[in-house]
Amino acid sequence: MAETLLILSGLYLAWSLGANDAGNIISTAVGSRTISYRKAIWFFIVCLGIGAIFFSEEVIKTVSSGIVPSEVIGMREASIALFVSAVWVHFATWKAWPVSISQSVVSAVLGIGIVEGLRAGANVIFWKKVMILSGIWLFSPVIGFLIGMVLFKVVHGFVRHRHLYFRDVLHDLFKDPVHTVEEMVSGELRKREKVFKVILLLSAGYMALALGASTVAATTGLLWSGFAGKEVSFDLFSVLNWAVLIAVILGIVTFGKRLVDFLGSRLVKLNALRGGIIQFATASIILGCAMFGYPVSSTGVFVGCFLGVDSGEDHPKMKKHAIHNLLMAFLVTIPVVAGISGLALLLCGYQ
Repeated sequence: MAETLLILSGLYLAWSLGANDAGNIISTAVGSRTISYRKAIWFFIVCLGIGAIFFSEEVIKTVSSGIVPSEVIGMREASIALFVSAVWVHFATWKAWPVSISQSVVSAVLGIGIVEGLRAGANVIFWKKVMILSGIWLFSPVIGFLIGMVLFKVVHGFVRHRHLYFRDVLHDLFKDPVHTVEEMVSGELRKREKVFKVILLLSAGYMALALGASTVAATTGLLWSGFAGKEVSFDLFSVLNWAVLIAVILGIVTFGKRLVDFLGSRLVKLNALRGGIIQFATASIILGCAMFGYPVSSTGVFVGCFLGVDSGEDHPKMKKHAIHNLLMAFLVTIPVVAGISGLALLLCGYQ
């Protein structure tokens, strides 16, 4: 029974992960009209699987034994942390808040660790690791902002990329009518757009790989903790990885389009150039941190890169209401998830 609850909680979180992080993976490609939602899903699923299978080891170690000792997280504790994280992510997805799954998982483990420390009368949390991780969470959006801004200005300096959207075409016509008309008539604009769309697809696949190595790995790490010490007659790690990936796919297919619409349309209007820069910068930061075992907030980095690229444009497009909702979701995740997971453990009894 305990094993079943653990697996169901893990699959629920993986499903919520797919529904929520589909916005981060797919929104730039779909929002820039590079590829349809359905075609984007299958391409990114492959990349996500590569990241989860081949680049997830360090993040799994952090989640399973880097926040609290591995013996603190048993089946009951892992089930509670997974279920609370999943409920929060599901709720946030329903509200169209692209919250951080990695933060939710780590916060849930932190809440479990606080309660277990109170029970034992001693500290069981590796606070140094938590502080380093918190610092990375805090500064990674800033780094994303800077990288996005610099990359956009550098690329824009070499290639004056003009837009295909009607509002942007009007802007270009007023600013440089002769050059804009020449590009439109000659077809240069659309040829250049096709090149950038290929770059966008590749960078989006790169980001899917990075999320597999970081966010998917965080879910697998908690499942691994719950099964630690249990004798099984099969390759548990591979089975857990594949089960999580399948649940993520179901989340993307069944519920992910809500956030794709939010990030790709409501948050900012994208073209292929901007989308490719955002994806590349975000993926590089996430994957780099994952290689050192730090599951950063993909949402925080993603929004930081959004803001950085937008600051490099001639005409900002961010919607204040959308940014406000996003920041609120980002700031409340840690205390809410940690508090609920700790309270749930208390209610279940931790003797």
